[in-house]
Amino acid sequence: MREGAVVSGERRVRLQEVARAAGVSVSAVSYALRGAANIPEETAARVRAAAEQLGYRPNARVGELMAHIRRAKPLASAEPLAFVYLEGARSGAKAGGFSRKVENAARVHAAERGYRLDTFRLADVKGSARRLAGILRARGIGGVLFAPMVSGEPVAVEWPWEEFAVAVVGMSELGRAVPRAAHHHYEAMRETWARLAAAGARRPVAMIDAATNERAHRGWEAAWRAFGPRDAGRRLWLQAEQREAERAAWWERMKPDAVVADQAEFLRWAVERAPGMAAERCAVLSWEPGGEFRGIDQGYDAIAAHAVDLLVTQLQRNERGVPEPPSMLLFPGRWREAGGGSPNVK
Repeated sequence: MREGAVVSGERRVRLQEVARAAGVSVSAVSYALRGAANIPEETAARVRAAAEQLGYRPNARVGELMAHIRRAKPLASAEPLAFVYLEGARSGAKAGGFSRKVENAARVHAAERGYRLDTFRLADVKGSARRLAGILRARGIGGVLFAPMVSGEPVAVEWPWEEFAVAVVGMSELGRAVPRAAHHHYEAMRETWARLAAAGARRPVAMIDAATNERAHRGWEAAWRAFGPRDAGRRLWLQAEQREAERAAWWERMKPDAVVADQAEFLRWAVERAPGMAAERCAVLSWEPGGEFRGIDQGYDAIAAHAVDLLVTQLQRNERGVPEPPSMLLFPGRWREAGGGSPNVK
């Protein structure tokens, strides 16, 4: 939606009229309204003022046509988007490849939409968001997709939000609310508990990593307390650190006949202590293909694709800065059985 004309009153305002009013070429108007780096800020401001005064708005049909043309371009010449890691290389290793999977899914979908996804790390510019933003502007990149943060440590980002279209994958907080696509932890736990109850669970427990629960805005915990067993609070173990003796004592007190956990590691620990527990009463909230437990496939390949769509929509509308209110797309994932193959959830 970067080209074209729309109705102002009873007639359409065309790019040519904006160009005449601003004293620039039609192509300069197009680039300026897209926030391209090759247009001086003074010129871009003059173009925006002229467009606002004339009542110019993008044409959706023309935008669709331009998107179709863009998809036909070779990837090397496609318009770039930035995929920005706010954490260093160690976090990617700690995540066991999770962030890389998200990046690859975003790259594939960006290519389907006619864009190229280029990767950047804040650590490569010594943590300077302003410096990284300057690099993106110099490369003509107007859209930024922030990678999910996995370290559990807060990241303060002094990003020039007003200069870019932005979106984030996941629930990570960046110092302000921005458009995001993320997993719906609350709904995932609600469905998981319902399935355990249907399987006959009467003394279930939940075992959740405390840092992950916080990053998920306590969604898992909230749903467990709201929909779980009557004494759900007692039957919730939030793993803040390795406290093996305390965890084992808690397990003995609860005498569980079912368990839901956010990590397969927790379920393995539980099964070792209750080898007779029925498989249908064990569920993991982060299912992986080929795993030994049933549970929720969070579907972050699909989530990454939707985050790209959030970003592209802003670009096509010629929007910069954080929309008010910012869009939030939440997906509860899909229930998968143990040992399943790699699902196609896009």
